[in-house]
Amino acid sequence: MKTHIVFGESGGSSLKLALNDHQINENIVVVVDDLMWGPLGNILLETVQEERIKWWEQVLNEEVKSDSIAYLRNTYKRLSDWTNALTGNESFLFWVGESPTEYTGLMFLLANIPKSIPVSIIMVSPAYYKRYGRFKPLSAGEIIPEKMFHLIEDAKPLSSRVREGYVTNWTQLLEDNGSLRIRKYRQVKTVSEEYFDDKLLILAKKICQEKMYSKSDGFFPTARLVGEFIGRQKQQVMDISIEWRIRCLIQSGLLAYQGSLAQMRLYNIKPVID
Repeated sequence: MKTHIVFGESGGSSLKLALNDHQINENIVVVVDDLMWGPLGNILLETVQEERIKWWEQVLNEEVKSDSIAYLRNTYKRLSDWTNALTGNESFLFWVGESPTEYTGLMFLLANIPKSIPVSIIMVSPAYYKRYGRFKPLSAGEIIPEKMFHLIEDAKPLSSRVREGYVTNWTQLLEDNGSLRIRKYRQVKTVSEEYFDDKLLILAKKICQEKMYSKSDGFFPTARLVGEFIGRQKQQVMDISIEWRIRCLIQSGLLAYQGSLAQMRLYNIKPVID
């Protein structure tokens, strides 16, 4: 039986609706954990799961931490139960967008599932653009169900050579032992945890100079920086991760804030000018 593998709840929900609308009964597995960030390893193992949970507890703000950690634990269990139940008679169809999260998730699973299971892949971004034009979605979660369904026709078998290349890339990421990964030169590369910080500061300086914030001494809503920064990226980045980097910049004394750091919408920020 074919199993669709999608990264992120939004993509999973869209695909479920797309298949249901066409009365297709195929399994969908959703990988929720964002492997772009945090320590890597075989997340089917409890030791790795606990290491990642400990890391996310430091990253998430107080508003979402409790529910997010409980949900993450539940998704780990579902993923482990699914892999333990594999018989070898399955086939997998991966949905992968232009996202370090989705490529890293793909590589993790290819490194930890039986090589005998045939794998196909839909490269969401070019497939969508070729079929519909206008824009290239960064992930499957950006595609509406009725358009998502037709992309199944663009699935391509993954050759042994390409599959081995992904596993090699995964092995390199494990050796790097870093906490942030980006897509570069058709590979997923480990970069410094502070990789986005300078760009965030440059954008923050630009926003605080806008006339509308003159009466607030340059302070502006944190969500404004998060949203505008993500909108400028060519690769998908989660808002909770960027908000964490903003709190790190506050702790480093590079951003000032007003309000409560417990929730993103409860505090405003501005750059600290020397």
